[in-house]
Amino acid sequence: MRAAVVAELGQAPVVGERDEPRRAPGSALVRVVAATLNPIDLLISGGGHPAGRPQPSHVPGVEGVGTVVESDTLAPGTRVRVSVPGGFVDGTLAEYLTAPDAACLPVPDALDDDLAAAVGVVGISALIGLRDEAALRPGESVLVLGATGAFGQAFVHLARVLGAEWVIAAGRDEARLAALSDLCDGTVLLDRDPAGFAAALEKAGGPVDVVVDPLWGPYVQAALAGLRPTGRLLNVGQVAGAEAAVDAGALRHSRLRVLGLSGGTLTPEQSAAAYAEAAGYAAAGRLDLALEVHPLDDVTEVWAAQAASPGRKLVLRP
Repeated sequence: MRAAVVAELGQAPVVGERDEPRRAPGSALVRVVAATLNPIDLLISGGGHPAGRPQPSHVPGVEGVGTVVESDTLAPGTRVRVSVPGGFVDGTLAEYLTAPDAACLPVPDALDDDLAAAVGVVGISALIGLRDEAALRPGESVLVLGATGAFGQAFVHLARVLGAEWVIAAGRDEARLAALSDLCDGTVLLDRDPAGFAAALEKAGGPVDVVVDPLWGPYVQAALAGLRPTGRLLNVGQVAGAEAAVDAGALRHSRLRVLGLSGGTLTPEQSAAAYAEAAGYAAAGRLDLALEVHPLDDVTEVWAAQAASPGRKLVLRP
């Protein structure tokens, strides 16, 4: 079969031939229709994931959508969103893969393959992050830092779905922010120097009840200052740096909470329930993401685009 293969850790994948995988009891053989790239794919294939390093050569890709060819419990032809546990075995950037039956989740009929694949990792984390970790309540306000990326877009949509009354998007790309204006009540253009952040946030309608933060680093103090009393900062990444200085007095006197979430810590049951809910919102037109679809032959170029933060979900069709 044809597959995207990483020959050496740290290299971009290229299309090559791979033996078709053999199904074991309790697993499904799936023909992949659409696979999306995620930052974790590059981290794993670069050998930098804290959970370990895959054996070269390997096929990357932690999620995709396809149809069941053979399974002990799933009917052939069933359309499923499939995740690769751990991401350290051959993944979704191939014509076929095997995965545990429990990792193959039904896809709503009204949801097309590309978006069904795209809302997986980002939709699951955004839904659980906002609803369960940050405990967002209807009528509250949300600021999404890094909103111009696919992950941020999922938070913007789902904040609205969960009843946020005021949603502010923040990012560094002015054109991408403008494209989000119909979804948001205000926007903040982030400068590399966060000193002017407070004034820009106030102009956009802040302070807020919840800040979604994939940045960390120098933006933490400004984000905390943009929270109302009893507000919550949900950290979901560290694009701007792994360390930050935090004013302890601000935490105490305003009773602020700093929370963290990594999708890798979720149980299979949590992920399955959240995907079903997020996919339902997507099927109903309430969770949409900017997509860019390519054939598998473009994988090397698409891999480089993912590394450069493309601002949309990149989908490959094996």
